[in-house]
Amino acid sequence: MGLTRNRDLPPLQQLLLVIVMVLLSAGLWYGWFAWDTEYYLDASTGEMAGPYRVWQGVGAFLCGIVVMIVAYRTLHIGVALVVLPASFTLAWISTAAADDVTGLWMVGAIMVAVGSFLGAAVLLSLTAAVDSLSREPSIPPSSAE
Repeated sequence: MGLTRNRDLPPLQQLLLVIVMVLLSAGLWYGWFAWDTEYYLDASTGEMAGPYRVWQGVGAFLCGIVVMIVAYRTLHIGVALVVLPASFTLAWISTAAADDVTGLWMVGAIMVAVGSFLGAAVLLSLTAAVDSLSREPSIPPSSAE
């Protein structure tokens, strides 16, 4: 089974690591956004805004970076690229479809799926680039004769 970077792990342990990453990714939606469904009056514009505030987006983004780093270190990169956006999107669907009477939740689901896939691809690529830079051996200075 090739779900994780460590191919020597038993299949059950690999599956458990994938499940943990699924829960962490879905937890980004539930923990930062799903609970907030009320719009608010923006004092600077005098218009209704929301339901999400900037601090929620920043918090989710920062936690998402941590989730991506953990996923990069534990999962095979292809598995991470499929599992993380899919679990975030399914979490979003579970709340959006329940409240939508127009049927437009499917359009939103496509946008969330594409956006979370592209975001995961960028963050996993950046993590891989930083990891490869930190693993490159330093070249000793040449001695002048």
